[in-house]
Amino acid sequence: MTNQLTGSENEAGTPRAGSWMTATARRVVPLGLRQSLIAIVLGLAICFVVILLVASDPLAAFDSFIVGTFRSTYSFGSMIAIATVLVLTALAAAVSFRSGAFNIGTEGQLVLGGLVAAVTAQHLGVTGLVGQAVALVAAAVAGALWITIPAILRVRYRTNEILTTLMFNYIAADLALYLVNSYFRDETSGAVETPPLDQSMWLERILPPSAANVGVVLVIVIVTAMWVLFDRTRTGRRMEASGMQPAFAEYLGIRSHRYLFCSLLGSGALAGLAGGVAILGITHAYVSGFSPQYGFLGITVALIGRLRPVGILLAAFLYSTLMTGATAMQSTTDVPFALVFVLQGVLILLITSQRTGGKA
Repeated sequence: MTNQLTGSENEAGTPRAGSWMTATARRVVPLGLRQSLIAIVLGLAICFVVILLVASDPLAAFDSFIVGTFRSTYSFGSMIAIATVLVLTALAAAVSFRSGAFNIGTEGQLVLGGLVAAVTAQHLGVTGLVGQAVALVAAAVAGALWITIPAILRVRYRTNEILTTLMFNYIAADLALYLVNSYFRDETSGAVETPPLDQSMWLERILPPSAANVGVVLVIVIVTAMWVLFDRTRTGRRMEASGMQPAFAEYLGIRSHRYLFCSLLGSGALAGLAGGVAILGITHAYVSGFSPQYGFLGITVALIGRLRPVGILLAAFLYSTLMTGATAMQSTTDVPFALVFVLQGVLILLITSQRTGGKA
């Protein structure tokens, strides 16, 4: 019987060098547990050196940076609120990374998800849990829609998704600014923001007066679901196989391009949901610049958490502890909050110094 070869195969029946499968045979290899701990310790050590150089009382400043989060209910609740958003953006990054794609556009997806959540909650006409649920679903859909074009370009035309998703961040920021200024702006406010949401649309607080809210429960449910998906289902295994070895996956009958496309949409949906949780749970209105780069921070958290849901949960709480600790340090000493960005930069350098490829 004569072999029927596809256009992407040569006479030996193997994929051509320019085929979709060959072009996508790449993935992120996360740090091992020991490497993650070393990265964190080295990052904190460098931050301590910076504190020694700029603080008049280095020990007090470092003490506030590390344990300041736990000295008041408000700081502890703020840490939980930040971690809630960071877990979602980190999961968004992890979904795409484990599938062999690099979604660097989580910040833009989060911004548009937040705007859509605010507008939906404002004009839906339904309040309470139903209204909150609809607004959050709308945010997730917005995030998925925003990554659709980069996903199509990646799957169909092999366009580098790092570039497209990164550029879409800037488009999203400008689009959100235009939409708020033109259609949804609160005319009574001097800031670029939408009108405040009705209190019935707020995610219920769990540690008032802090911003900690029931979104953390939603996050724990999602983390559990992602753990089951990644480690306990055939879909999760096929998704990861498609990212690690797309040619072999296709040989086994797995449609790698479909898994990649769906993974990118899922990644965008999680990032959009993060924006919705931030709006309904923390700011209670869309405010331009509401995100302190949650999307980019989520990528760091995902890699520190080894792209595993439980690891991401722990890494997010650690990183948010340092963020709120930096706020406490800034209020009690002469060290600025910008120290967090020093830590972020150090961690990124330590993470990206690791090789890609090989065994995770």
